[in-house]
Order: sequence, then structure tokens, then C-alpha cells
Amino acid sequence: INANTSNVAFVTQPTSFFTEWTLGLPQDLSVSAGLGYSTQKISLDDRFRAITATYPGHFEKTYKGMWSPHLAVNKVFNKAVSVYASYSKGYKAPVSSYLFIVTPVVGATPSSGFVNTDLKPEHGDQFEIGSKGSLLKDRLSYQLALFSFKIADKMTAVSVPLNATTTAYSYVVNGSDQKHKGIEATLKYAIVNNENSVVTNVTPFINFTYSDFKYGDNFKIVTGSTVALRDTIDYSGKRVYGVPKIMNAFGVDVATRFGLYANMAHIYKHGVTIGTTRTSASGVNPKVFATYQASHYNLLNGKIGFKRNLSSHFFMDLFFGV
Repeated sequence: INANTSNVAFVTQPTSFFTEWTLGLPQDLSVSAGLGYSTQKISLDDRFRAITATYPGHFEKTYKGMWSPHLAVNKVFNKAVSVYASYSKGYKAPVSSYLFIVTPVVGATPSSGFVNTDLKPEHGDQFEIGSKGSLLKDRLSYQLALFSFKIADKMTAVSVPLNATTTAYSYVVNGSDQKHKGIEATLKYAIVNNENSVVTNVTPFINFTYSDFKYGDNFKIVTGSTVALRDTIDYSGKRVYGVPKIMNAFGVDVATRFGLYANMAHIYKHGVTIGTTRTSASGVNPKVFATYQASHYNLLNGKIGFKRNLSSHFFMDLFFGV
């Protein structure tokens, strides 16, 4: 549409090194330690813009110092139950599309785009403790994990309006942080586990997840593509949108020696927040915002089937589900 305004070429060069070592100690104790290091270089050539003293045609940005340590300790008891604790750190560097900001609207400032060199990589730190095991002659099995994960310098997009009806351009900035805490657990018990009986397996199970995900302090996002619709929404301390606080599932798996099988599972998901928008008219103060929720729901799955080996090359599985 209209005249061409840019011809931009990117070259992205990621480099990563990683090593991990595990030390086995007496009493079924082991320690694992690893270290990763990564860099990302992005170069940009603007092939249309006239080169001036204040506007070079070549830009470079290298993200360095992204050291990612990992440490874990694992202890096994009687070869049936283990407990562990771990810490890890990771980075997410900006990509090339975040670096160059295109302003396609005539009259916008700057008129042909600029380089967003102030971005910093996101980085996250995670602590986790847990246990897993198999008891009662392998009839009872479980897994349990508790984690705490903090993401800092979270990248988010911001749009800049040119006037009351037009968006000039958008760009990515580093915002606040997010704090994720949660519990994950699963438990299974084989009431029947005998390959020689008519009913070979009857195993009830339950899974549970609790997610306490919240936005950090001073977490604000600017929305609106025009001046009239420009809003700053404060998410500080609120639950992260789209993440259910509680999810669980319970059910049972049944199998027979003749190939007939069935399973049933009931799934529950807690309600989530899906959006916030201004409800007051443009120019009206104070601004009034509404938060929209998706309600919780339950899902019941049932399946019955028949499977057999017809030969060494053919396998049949017929099933019906609701």
C-alpha cells in the first residue's frame, strides 16, 4: 500500500554452551550440577533509509552474560521412594522482530522506524521440591512437586497512538515480574493387578494441581490503539489471567485378559479471569473498568474398547467414547 518505507535485513546468531555432572554418593544420594551460558547477537541492515551521520544503516546488539545454573539433590529410600530438591535459572533473549520498530504511518515520529536497543532478556528462577515412589508391591504409586518460579523483566507490547483514530506504531518493553507458585500431585492405586485373572487391571487415579500465579508489583500495561482509547491497566498483585487456580481429575482404568477395556475420568477446572476493559465512554473521568471471568467447568469422559493382536504385524483397537 502506497510507497515502500523499509527493507530491513536481520541476522540472528544464538550461541549456547551447557554441561551437567552427577555425583553418586553412598546411601543412594546423588547431586547433579549444571551450568549453561548463552549469547544472542542480532544485526540489522536498513537498505532503504538514506545513511546520515545521525542514522547509520547498520545496527548490532549482543545479549551477553546469560548464565544459567542448575543444582539438584536426590535421595532414594529402599529403592522405592525418592525425594529431591532443585534450583534452576533460565533466560529468554529478545528476538529480531522486537528490535526494529516500524512506523508505517506518515507523520509518526520517528517517520521510518527506530532500533529498540534498551530491551533486556527475561530471566526466571525456579525452586522445586518433591517426591515420587512406588509402594505396596508397586500397587500404589505417587508423584508430588511444590515449585516457586519468578519471571523478571517480563516483555510486553505497547502501542503508540498517532491521533484519535490511528495507531502510529507498537513496540516491546520490559515490564514488571510474575510470581508462580504451585503444587502438582498424582496418586494411583492398582486394586487389581494380575495378568492371569479375567480382569487384569483396575486402577483408580487422581491428579491435582494448585496454581497461585500472580503479577508482580507495579505491573501495568498500556492499552488502546488511539488517543481516545488510551488506558493504563494496573495488574499489580492480581492473579495471572487465563490460569485456573485449581485443576483436578479422577477416574479409573479397567482392563481384561480378553482385550476388553474401559476408562472414565472426571476433570474440573477452576474459573479464570480472561480480560479487563474500560466501560466508561471516551473522555469520561474517572474511568470505569470491568473484569471478565470464565466460569469453572466439569468434563466427564467415558471410553470402552476392545484391542487384540491379530498377528505379528497387525493390531486392532476398536473403541467408543462419550
